[in-house]
Amino acid sequence: MAKHLARIHGTEEDKVNCPFYFKIGACRHADRCSRIHHRPAFSPTILIKHIFRHPIREAELKALSDGLDKDQVEVDKDKATEDFLQFFENLYEELGKFGRIESLHVCDNLGDHMIGHVYAKFSEEEEASDALNIMDGRYYDGRKMEVEFSPVTDFREARCRDFDEDTCNRGGFCNFMHIKPVPMCLIASLEDDCEEERRREDMKRAEREHRDRSRRKRRHRERQRCGGRRKRHSRHDGDSDEERGNGDDSDTSRSRSRSPKRRPRSYSRSRSRSMSRSRSRSNSRTSNTKTGEGNKDEE
Repeated sequence: MAKHLARIHGTEEDKVNCPFYFKIGACRHADRCSRIHHRPAFSPTILIKHIFRHPIREAELKALSDGLDKDQVEVDKDKATEDFLQFFENLYEELGKFGRIESLHVCDNLGDHMIGHVYAKFSEEEEASDALNIMDGRYYDGRKMEVEFSPVTDFREARCRDFDEDTCNRGGFCNFMHIKPVPMCLIASLEDDCEEERRREDMKRAEREHRDRSRRKRRHRERQRCGGRRKRHSRHDGDSDEERGNGDDSDTSRSRSRSPKRRPRSYSRSRSRSMSRSRSRSNSRTSNTKTGEGNKDEE
């Protein structure tokens, strides 16, 4: 069963998934289709919807605005070819900034679901994602660009072989891609120019990164120097404070050394003095008593 589903996936036998959306990335029934349209989350191919101004449709709209019959519209093929090649160059150069383009196809269909569609396949999915994020919502030639991932990766299954052989009977309303032809020499020249431009941008980016890196290193070194200076200043201030404190202590010690020292009174000397005083008092008392008694005897 699994092998059968894998074999019929994206074919007319598949009654669940839309084969036209799987092959072409567009369906004439759009959201009204009875089958499922699997929109990829990632793809190397992006689709820019209705960005190319088809000369036949532009001439028809101009005729209708002028009140003329649109069936009698005539298109200048030389001018239309020149405008298309100019459009192709501008779009290729703009998309080539995101990466290498493997293929860029502009649809020549006139159906409402495919007119003006542009398919760009990149070599990497990341490059396609960058192009989608940048280009989606931008304006080109007065039209807002609507960009989405496309399931188309093999354009051999999507393009109309009868159109390539100039034998398609459905004309511009064919459901397969009518890819407008582009000279290979022009594609090769544009590819070389885009490669040179990407190389130049890479060199500029590398130079900017180098300058930013050197600027960051310089700032880091300056911060380290400023930090070292602050530490040295703080240490110097601490040493000076200590020296000032030591100077104050030395001054006080000097003043103390200069001031006369008081000798401590010895306990033995004071005791001997008191004893001598008491002895002299006692001797004076005895002498007085003796003299008193002598005087009494004489009387």
